[in-house]
Amino acid sequence: MLITKRSRRPSSQFDSRFREGSGVDFPVRHFLRCREDLFSGVVHVALLAAFLGVLVAFGRTLAAFFSSHGDQVDGWLRFGAWTLLVLFCLSVLRRLYYKVAELRALRREMRELKATFRHGEIPPES
Repeated sequence: MLITKRSRRPSSQFDSRFREGSGVDFPVRHFLRCREDLFSGVVHVALLAAFLGVLVAFGRTLAAFFSSHGDQVDGWLRFGAWTLLVLFCLSVLRRLYYKVAELRALRREMRELKATFRHGEIPPES
């Protein structure tokens, strides 16, 4: 049953997947939420890696531009363009590093939850 603002019964009567620590099967819900976060994080890492690849390809294009039109381009423009490109690449690399670190922590948390399931405290739901 869908719980909305117009429902007769308050939503506090129903177990919420996002409620912190309440309910008998909270570790199972927490594991499922971690699994969804892991999947979305992997997609985010793939998109960041693709964006980094696009920036590298743009850098190659920029190098070809400066090599073919090097005499007509001011030195400060070349320096500014390369500086901005390097800053963008470093920014994407930083985000990629932190996202991978977050995924590693999430995976560690999922392993701990699986260990809790295996020791018989709460059976996992599939």
